[in-house]
Amino acid sequence: MFVGLSVSLSAQVVKSNTVGMHNGKKCYIHIVQPGQTVYSITKLYGVKEHEAILKSDIHHLAVDDTVWIPCTDCVVNTQASTNTASQQPEKKEYQFIVVEPGQTLYSLSKKYNVSIEDLNELNPELRTMGLKAGQTIKVPGSQQPSAASQNSQTTQPAQKPQQSSTQAKPAGRQPATYTPKAPTEPAVVSPLIEPGKVHVSLLMPLHLADLEKISTTKFDIDQRGKKSYGAFEYIQFYEGLLVGMERLERMNCKVVLNVVDVSGKTKQDVLTAINTHNVTHSDFMIALLPKEQFEYAAEWAQENRIFIINPMSERDEIVEGNPYVFKCMSSVTGQVDELLKTIASMPGKPHLYVIASGSKNEARVRGIVEEKLKAKGNIAYTIFDWGANSKLVASLKKTPGSVVLNIYDQNRDKNHIQVSTLLNRLAAAKSSNVTLVSLENYINKYGDIDFAQLQQSNYMTVNSELDYNDPSKKDFIDAFNERFKVEPIGSYATMANDIIIHFVYGLKNRGTEFWRSPNQSYVSGMLYPMFFTQSDKGHGFVNESAVFYKLSNYRFVPLSGRY
Repeated sequence: MFVGLSVSLSAQVVKSNTVGMHNGKKCYIHIVQPGQTVYSITKLYGVKEHEAILKSDIHHLAVDDTVWIPCTDCVVNTQASTNTASQQPEKKEYQFIVVEPGQTLYSLSKKYNVSIEDLNELNPELRTMGLKAGQTIKVPGSQQPSAASQNSQTTQPAQKPQQSSTQAKPAGRQPATYTPKAPTEPAVVSPLIEPGKVHVSLLMPLHLADLEKISTTKFDIDQRGKKSYGAFEYIQFYEGLLVGMERLERMNCKVVLNVVDVSGKTKQDVLTAINTHNVTHSDFMIALLPKEQFEYAAEWAQENRIFIINPMSERDEIVEGNPYVFKCMSSVTGQVDELLKTIASMPGKPHLYVIASGSKNEARVRGIVEEKLKAKGNIAYTIFDWGANSKLVASLKKTPGSVVLNIYDQNRDKNHIQVSTLLNRLAAAKSSNVTLVSLENYINKYGDIDFAQLQQSNYMTVNSELDYNDPSKKDFIDAFNERFKVEPIGSYATMANDIIIHFVYGLKNRGTEFWRSPNQSYVSGMLYPMFFTQSDKGHGFVNESAVFYKLSNYRFVPLSGRY
């Protein structure tokens, strides 16, 4: 395993005259030359080693890295400054509004000509607290409100040929303000940088500049969980990557890993991190970045013809117009396909009830479900309006053995209440032998969920915690625990393990032809399958693989999926 880049030892020490601002301080901006060390650089500038501000990643100092040396009497060169006005993104105008009774995210998105997702980005509290009357939120102020009426959604029985004027949006359609990107030219595939090795750059927000702020006093350690340290937020992704690399090494797959800390939010921050850490010397990039930062990195990747892997985004549109992007999170389309295949194979041809409320949050998922059901035509189904949930038990008793797919989505608080109410309804219909399905794991999402009620409802879901009873999962947990003295939590570590194995093993065994057809049979060490599809040669790849699990004897057992 190779981590980082080697450093040549023959060089002449040269002092930099370039001065700029770094985190509000005047600094000499020094580019590391071959043979230089932190000691030799700080000695050159007459400062102590701890005063140097090293590059923001986790390697040893390497050639072409940037080091900032604080100075007091130097004059700032605004063209070289890392915080100059010319490097700042164009300022956007915003205004604050008070939410009126009856307003929803959808109505606000139409009124202010902004997508629902962008409203959530501007107001992160909406993701957890929801939208409430009297709440003050931020909206774009440079755009005039536009008059747009809301289209209500009503449930309708399945398999009726007539179409209502209030039917759901087609599959995959985004809010009205979103415009799909047209495909571009197909990707240009380049040979490996170095035969026998795969060079990978990992871009993620490690916030290493904030490490000195972390307190290790007993009081603060006891308060962990109440404090938020950005440096640790995604650390298990990096750790999972290292476990995957160890497995690759045992399969004689050598990886050169270049880890880059992209903690800044502006486009210039992202490009500076990329350009000062030799990311061009990569066979592919893995970018665990927030929405805007990933878009900047993906644009750069397309310009430089380097494939970029997105581990955790749920947005299919990140692959549009960029054939170098891979979306690794299982798509809703793939999940629905796998679910309908599972239902069709169940004995008795069960009736499917799709529970919805008609909210705009559900529009895309509902559109995909309805489109797939109509296309397959082999499953009887009903779109059930949750507003009539008191009639659910009677409906289920008329069709014993039914499957209930819950796609209800209002906001976190309402969703929580709805799930609890639904479980009570299903408990009342116990004799009807109902199977409950969700596209998100309720045990992970709601800590106080009634586990016994889920078990009684024959619960099925796409995602599952790692299972010690599965030998491959147990092997990963044990390896992770042995190395980092903690168990993997959530999906960061497992996704990182699978990504590095899937892509490195594919490149090692099939060369650059792998990029044209990036699927392969099961690879040892992978925990979950990946099956990528590409809608057009000018778009990127989306992972369509999904595995459904059933809660049996209080543990999840896999039912289906591509292996």
